[in-house]
Amino acid sequence: MKRLLALLLALVMTVSTFALVSCDKGEDTPDGTKSDNSKDNYASDVEGDIFAERAAVDDELGEYDFGGREFRLATYYDTMFVPDPADKNKGNLITDAKFSALDAAESRFNFKTTVAYSGIYYDVVEWVSKNVLSGADEFDLFCSHSASAGGLVLKNVFLNWYDIPNVDFTKPWWASSCQDELTYDGKCILAVSDFNYNALSGAYCMIFNKNLASAYDFGNLYEVVMDGDWTFDYFYNLIKDVYVDSDGSGTRTEGDFYGYAQAYQYNCPINAWLWAFDNPIAAKDADGVPVVAVKTDKINSIVQKIYDLCLNTNGVHWVADNESKQGMDIFLDRKAIITMGSVGSPTGEGLRNFEDEYGLLPLPKWDENQQNYYTMTAGEHSVMAVPKTCKDTEFVGTCIEVLSAENYKKVIPTLYETALKTRYLRDNESKEVLDIILEGRVYDFGYIYGGFEGFGFMLGQILYDENPNFESYYAEKYRKARNHLKKITKVFDKLS
Repeated sequence: MKRLLALLLALVMTVSTFALVSCDKGEDTPDGTKSDNSKDNYASDVEGDIFAERAAVDDELGEYDFGGREFRLATYYDTMFVPDPADKNKGNLITDAKFSALDAAESRFNFKTTVAYSGIYYDVVEWVSKNVLSGADEFDLFCSHSASAGGLVLKNVFLNWYDIPNVDFTKPWWASSCQDELTYDGKCILAVSDFNYNALSGAYCMIFNKNLASAYDFGNLYEVVMDGDWTFDYFYNLIKDVYVDSDGSGTRTEGDFYGYAQAYQYNCPINAWLWAFDNPIAAKDADGVPVVAVKTDKINSIVQKIYDLCLNTNGVHWVADNESKQGMDIFLDRKAIITMGSVGSPTGEGLRNFEDEYGLLPLPKWDENQQNYYTMTAGEHSVMAVPKTCKDTEFVGTCIEVLSAENYKKVIPTLYETALKTRYLRDNESKEVLDIILEGRVYDFGYIYGGFEGFGFMLGQILYDENPNFESYYAEKYRKARNHLKKITKVFDKLS
């Protein structure tokens, strides 16, 4: 029964869209190898004028005039990509930057970005599937919820990005993962560019109350991070015994005081620990074929530690109930020293008005032997695909390339440099940590193409079931996850 309920919760996960970006909706908003993510390193731009440097990058698209033609999107969140005209020039940094990027792209090539269909992500999936399989030509680009996209890929309704003219994955507005983790056999079906700007703002991180951390003698956490010593055990030893029965009820409630408040939000944030600990759910074997790789030497220990963190640690608040206060809510009530959020959280009203001083931290490493800090982006971040019904791939490729380039030049630096680094982050150390977090983003083939199958939401489900036995969970789920990946690679094999 719990698994059924958890599945239903996953199916409505989109209700939490941007919940971590802004908990109060107020945002501006098996080789196991990883790419160096060099094109995702935002810090390198900041040495000079980030806007000028990015504006100087040539997209090499040449000249086009599309005669006012509509570039039609199927999406789960229309105003993210096509802002409401009523919101123009209302003082919202990110919205105004999106208008600027759209205007620059559309006026240059004489086209108009429109929304052909928008709805809850599972409705978008159903609409796109029916539309393409019926042979209709009613949209040009799928731009929607990443965690649900794998189910659509199985229906073989999308084209290979490498066959789309004018799309250049070597350009800095495309995530390097497009060429690495998300490509198989020289083909890519789901891609991420700076048009999907919530792939940046939704990257998970930790947020700590500097006033309370000082009161509890946590020391200089920034120094710990920079020295590479911010590990799970270090974090755990800080928060494990920090608990006060503030409301005097004699039971653990959301009104008590904790060292750490773990976000729940339909089980999504909890799963970020898996990637933070450098334990992907899929990796490419010696032949370059994606296979289930979640069962590592440390996976049993990972599961047990996260289970004990959330369910057996005095200093941690976690409840599997979306009606209760979440980690960020408790943090904003000054009832927790540390919580999990996203790099976009500081743009939300809650942290903008937060009276105490706060800072950002990456998710901890597994241990001191792990070289880098890693994170993943909330599953509701968008990915893109081109439908097989597309009759003019040059038009689609040109539009998405110029839109991505303009977002790279206007939206991303506005979010990253103006909103976060200049306006909202309150200390220089958090700005350095922001770079570390974004450089460590991971896009896992098994998660992006997973379609809610397999192990993408494993940690959350294990906690919800209150059963930390990884081996039994693996035995139950492995065959289904393996078969799903095989079906996905067969879809790739069918592409030209």
